[in-house]
Amino acid sequence: MTKTDSVLRIGQSNTGLNKRQKEFNLLTEKIQQLDQLIPELNMVYDQILERIPKDLNPLVLEYQTYRVEMVHIMDRTYSADLFRKIYQTKLAYLITETSFDLILNHGFEALRPIYDRYSDTDFDTALAEYNDRISKQQVPAALIGQNAESLIEFHDLDEVEQHQIKEEQRFEKLKEQGKLNLDRQKTTRSVRTVYMDLVKAFHPDRETDETEKLRKTEIMQQVTNAYQQNNLMELLKLQIEFERIDQNHLENLGKTQLTYYNKVLQQQVEDLETEKSKIQHRISAVTGLLPKHINSLTTAVVKFNTNINEVKAEIKDIRNTLKIWQVPSRLKAFLKTYQIPNEPDAEDDEWED
Repeated sequence: MTKTDSVLRIGQSNTGLNKRQKEFNLLTEKIQQLDQLIPELNMVYDQILERIPKDLNPLVLEYQTYRVEMVHIMDRTYSADLFRKIYQTKLAYLITETSFDLILNHGFEALRPIYDRYSDTDFDTALAEYNDRISKQQVPAALIGQNAESLIEFHDLDEVEQHQIKEEQRFEKLKEQGKLNLDRQKTTRSVRTVYMDLVKAFHPDRETDETEKLRKTEIMQQVTNAYQQNNLMELLKLQIEFERIDQNHLENLGKTQLTYYNKVLQQQVEDLETEKSKIQHRISAVTGLLPKHINSLTTAVVKFNTNINEVKAEIKDIRNTLKIWQVPSRLKAFLKTYQIPNEPDAEDDEWED
């Protein structure tokens, strides 16, 4: 997308401007902000993708490898039959939960026999149940219920009433579509008017001077790109840049013309916001930062660096834990404080040695 540095606006300030003129200024300012932000976010996304294989992935693999070692320590301790049943139950739970995650999300297939040994079901069965739960969570039950109720209410009506409702809905849809098409035609015409003015002035085909022909060819490339993207703001900037219009032209735009200009600019804002949202979600997926908080290169890079430091800290912690768990009595001390989720606390006398 072609961009110029100047801000396209009506008047030096909003003082004395009418509602449409103020809206025009707000929209052009928003477009300029997004035009600057989106390339910045795309750049940081590319930088992070480049850093993941060399800066993050080796650390993640190291951490997950230590988790595998943790499973083996728990397996050996369980097999040695050093603890009472309540401790063994907790060990079995931790072994199955940890190994399931390591197999599913990190590809440590060698843990399947250990998982199968401690789980009530084999890994393939557990995976099928897991996938089934995930698929059911994708459609909220409340939404399904609402749609069902609406369907039942409609079919409770007699045939004449159903037909009347359908006709009313069809009429409203046609009316709305007609209005939408009319607006689209007028907004498209507004953009085309600006485009054609530039085409008449800069089309290179009838130019005999080769230097001028080359200049006009380059200008027409900018004009064509802006028109194909329905970029009214860029077309107006080009008109001003090449003295097809001046600032007074913008300030004297009629009410109808300005209304349709604003509709085109609003659509540009919405398209750019959609583009920004997509890149924010891509960055969010690789940094964990909430999309709404990703509004600069610095913010995203700082978060990514924080993630790396957090993984390094977790590696340090898990290495220390592994050293501690090599001693059965110290692993037992951990198990005494550990509570299996959604299970009641054990009675005090069950912990007596």
